[in-house]
Amino acid sequence: MDAAAGETASSEHVAQDEGGPLPDGGAAACVESYSLDTLQNRGFAFDGIVVRLGPSVTDRGDDGDLNLVGVTFQVREWFDGGDADEVTVDLQVVGEGTAEEDLPFRVGTRLLVSGEARWGGEPMDSPIAWGCGFTRYYDEETAKAWHESATL
Repeated sequence: MDAAAGETASSEHVAQDEGGPLPDGGAAACVESYSLDTLQNRGFAFDGIVVRLGPSVTDRGDDGDLNLVGVTFQVREWFDGGDADEVTVDLQVVGEGTAEEDLPFRVGTRLLVSGEARWGGEPMDSPIAWGCGFTRYYDEETAKAWHESATL
């Protein structure tokens, strides 16, 4: 799917053309505040288009499960931590459910995503995208800054 089609499909639900962080409803407890400097502390970062929603990829079937939605992305550019054309990461979202209508994005939405391996290991081992501004709606200016930050 090309970016223009994704933008059309999701524009009625999300003002993604404005960029900015995914909404967290003020409920997120942030370990670090988002900046280009703290972005460099994340294990992975990429520009991707949502292609599929599914079950969590970090849950282990115990009391530590977060029951997050697993979001599969077509990766347009890796800034750090990976090289696959398609990747699935767990994504914290606002709302009570993980049904598509509860999410602040849709299949076709383009996001800038960064995070960590939830249980340690390589960056894409049980990957979880960070909130608190570290996962954002795509905008060209921020994507350029992420690209430049990754090459420092």
